[in-house]
Amino acid sequence: MNCIQSFPQSTRCTTCRCRLSLVLGAFVAVFFLPSPPVSAQPPKLLDVEVPGGHYVGLPIHWTTYDAVVLEPTGQLHIIDQALVKNHQVLPFDFAPQTLVDARNQLQAELGSRYETLVFGPYVLAAPQGQVERWRNRFSALLSGYVRYFEVRGWPLRRPDFPLCVTVFASRQEFLAYSAAQVQQLPSSVVGSYFPRSNRCVLYHIEGVGRDGSQATNWAETEATIVHEAVHQLAYNTGIHERLGMDPLWFVEGLASMFEQPNVYDLRQQQSTIESRMLPNKRQRLQTLLSQPEVLVKQLQSLVVTDELFAGNPDLAYDLSWALTFYLAERMPTEFRQYTTLLAARPYGDYTAFERSRDFRQVFGGDLSLLAVQITRLLQLNQ
Repeated sequence: MNCIQSFPQSTRCTTCRCRLSLVLGAFVAVFFLPSPPVSAQPPKLLDVEVPGGHYVGLPIHWTTYDAVVLEPTGQLHIIDQALVKNHQVLPFDFAPQTLVDARNQLQAELGSRYETLVFGPYVLAAPQGQVERWRNRFSALLSGYVRYFEVRGWPLRRPDFPLCVTVFASRQEFLAYSAAQVQQLPSSVVGSYFPRSNRCVLYHIEGVGRDGSQATNWAETEATIVHEAVHQLAYNTGIHERLGMDPLWFVEGLASMFEQPNVYDLRQQQSTIESRMLPNKRQRLQTLLSQPEVLVKQLQSLVVTDELFAGNPDLAYDLSWALTFYLAERMPTEFRQYTTLLAARPYGDYTAFERSRDFRQVFGGDLSLLAVQITRLLQLNQ
């Protein structure tokens, strides 16, 4: 299982959701739309003193009760105002960390057992001798991800910060790093994207090679790469916002959708709607699809809360994929409108009422009809 750390805990992915209200300069290539023009007067750094240290960065959210400070590295710090001892504007401009500086920082953190590489928006770290192999996989995904949205007329924003990815040599190293990022990590996790630090971390999933030696299990590792890398890309190209509260079905459904190579792999000359489905998820959903009333009830739960991810995570992930896949394939214009609506939301809680209202406003109010349409698309032996 993969992991995205969200405010509601999930057993698969570890994302804490956060929306950046500021779009800065960028550095990636022709894949993305130009960033909005930056003010002639760059914002200044703010030094915020709290017990035990200082946060230095850009205040992107500041109220009587809480604040969010964005470091030049892309790291977000959510601060209780009751803990702020002092703050002052510094005579230094805020600027995102460069790719070179990000690489130097990551190399210093990991030491000589790892090598680092810069390509596109990425700073990639992997055990010595293995970074090129991983570069090829991330490059293919990046190209396919951009192409997927490009052909649908869906503009992407350039990442504001380097996309740092670490492939650890062992699960033990992965768990040690992840434990410092989140308080509780599900035991089944094999990869994580952490929106607060904006970093993606994975590890080699070992299998047995043809000669009986230990080797990377690429089938399992590939799905993890894609799922977590899509989280990172989506949060950095304007699909999701790092200081937002996007419904978890949308966050996880989109990443799950890309686990099928036919969705994004440019080596595939042609694909059909059936070839873009995930057979394992489709198969597991057959019982639910044969129970219309139960399906409507579960869709309602998914739309208004994230509770299904805690109560029945396997079903939550499968149904999130089904809902996202249907909307992306059959209602692409509305799907993009929904993303725009979410991006415009202010920082703060997203209530069940608001989630239901926004979903119905874009996709229509008849969940029974939506359930029928999803069933027609995914049910086997019709």
